[in-house]
Amino acid sequence: MKQLFFRLYLLLILTLVGLGWSIDKLYNTVSTEEQLTSDVELHKGTFFLLDTELRRHPEHERPSHLEALATSFGYQVQLVEINSLEVIEQASEVAFSSQQLEYLSAGGIVPLFNDIAGESWFFKRLTNTDQIMVLGPIYGEPFVQSDVVYALILFIALAFIVFIWVWPISKGLMSMTRAATAFGKGDFSARASTQVPSPMLNLVERFNSMASRIQRLIKSHKELSHAVSHELRTPIARIRFAMEIIRDEDDKALIHQYIDTMDQNIEELDALVDELLIYARFDREEPQLNITKVNLAELIEEVTERFVVTEPDLHFHVHVDSEGSEKLNDCQIDKDAISRVVDNLLRNAVRYANKHIDVDVSVIGKDVVVAVNDDGPGIPKSQWQALFEPFVRLDQSRDRKSGGIGLGLAIVKRFIELHQGSVKIGQSKKGGASFILAWPHHLSLKTNKVISEKS
Repeated sequence: MKQLFFRLYLLLILTLVGLGWSIDKLYNTVSTEEQLTSDVELHKGTFFLLDTELRRHPEHERPSHLEALATSFGYQVQLVEINSLEVIEQASEVAFSSQQLEYLSAGGIVPLFNDIAGESWFFKRLTNTDQIMVLGPIYGEPFVQSDVVYALILFIALAFIVFIWVWPISKGLMSMTRAATAFGKGDFSARASTQVPSPMLNLVERFNSMASRIQRLIKSHKELSHAVSHELRTPIARIRFAMEIIRDEDDKALIHQYIDTMDQNIEELDALVDELLIYARFDREEPQLNITKVNLAELIEEVTERFVVTEPDLHFHVHVDSEGSEKLNDCQIDKDAISRVVDNLLRNAVRYANKHIDVDVSVIGKDVVVAVNDDGPGIPKSQWQALFEPFVRLDQSRDRKSGGIGLGLAIVKRFIELHQGSVKIGQSKKGGASFILAWPHHLSLKTNKVISEKS
């Protein structure tokens, strides 16, 4: 606001000064010169006749003869000494310049104008004397009309310059208005043009950023609603089915089996809700990490051990690069966030691995690198980037082995980006997929709001 005010204020000051000077020059050099030339030419003949007539009479008879001639003029005619011009200056309230006095002494005709009073005087030296012939004051119309014209020119020029300055801002506001109107009618892709003056650029960028966030939130809400409606129904239906069977079943062993099935479905529901809430939190706010020093190798071993117990048919191996083992002892990370990241990647690998899952942990330069590799069918290269988008799944089937709603990898990406790192997909040496995480070993140690695994 201050910048806009000072720019407009400076523009108006410079415009007024420039236009005032230009119009003053125009007035003095055009209007006044034209009036001066016209009047001087008009009285040139009068002065010639008076000069000829007065020189025919002796000097002492000239005043009385001129008085007799003055009755034939419509204005006053005088004959004064050159030293008496001060009286004329006081009467006309206009002073002679040094150039005018020199020109008058040389025999030229010199005019004096009082535009405000509408009066004019004309002076010419009587040939070969020190006397000055004076015509005037001659009364005419004050130059009110001319002043109005020049004032009008001033205001029109000022309006034009202000219009030139305001037009780009007005155009930017109209662009924002159109974008806001379209956005309000449901076109969430509408954005305001960034081709605007610098004072408006920040506002336009804020508007577009707000529109992008709202569009992302609405899209996320729709996807979330769709995912919830499909994914939560399956375990709920299984639980209901198991409950119906239990009511009519007398075999205790079978009853316990269905109770276990219900418990597994409840755990599945809990995991689904957990992922949905975490992802929803990313859209509502920008979570902050609770950075602490953690032994990364031990943390990954702990997470992997959970899968060793639950997946006895798979072989898990964690390989820690000995060269970076010391740095891995005090990695600066959010323990809960990285634990969830590794858990999601291992859970994804378990779905597709045939026999082997390897986790490689190393330090390359200033970065910590964690790679989760499996010997499954791998992932087509065309789908590498798409897999990190929410609700995207490589396997569209709904069975429990490949289940999930496609939020695991999206959560992985968001957590790693909060650690100022990146995640990418490649092909493992065993022929399957390889998920590679990298983030700086040293992050700022500060206590912020903790990202918990559950809301």
